[in-house]
Amino acid sequence: MRVTDPRWPAVREVARTLLRTPALCVLGPQWLAEQLHALNLKLSDVQPSRTVFPTHQPASDNVLQFVDAENNTLIAQCSLHEPANQAVWLPMNTSEGWKEITGVADDLLNAGYPGCLGCGGPHSDEDWNEEESRNRMSSQ
Repeated sequence: MRVTDPRWPAVREVARTLLRTPALCVLGPQWLAEQLHALNLKLSDVQPSRTVFPTHQPASDNVLQFVDAENNTLIAQCSLHEPANQAVWLPMNTSEGWKEITGVADDLLNAGYPGCLGCGGPHSDEDWNEEESRNRMSSQ
């Protein structure tokens, strides 16, 4: 995906969420379990002090949901149907979305995220604006 794609900021935000949220549960297709395990191994190498890693829970093949397990709150969703505005929405199918998210997550880990300054990309230190993100995607 090109950085000019209107979905790019949402991909980047979901990737950062995947890497920085301690008690994250990723709900999605069964094939995701093995891939999330591989990502967790890399996370443990890059962030050796980390003790809690994202978990997988089997769910629909048509949606990836990223849920804060501490308070059972939907943080982000990758699907073709739009969730409530409180969640980051990435309008892609699950396999394509996961590929893009983990590609960015891998790049961020290689850059030292979350311990690096500025490697999260432009505006990564600012609060996420979901309304602005959806407006940008709908205008394309």
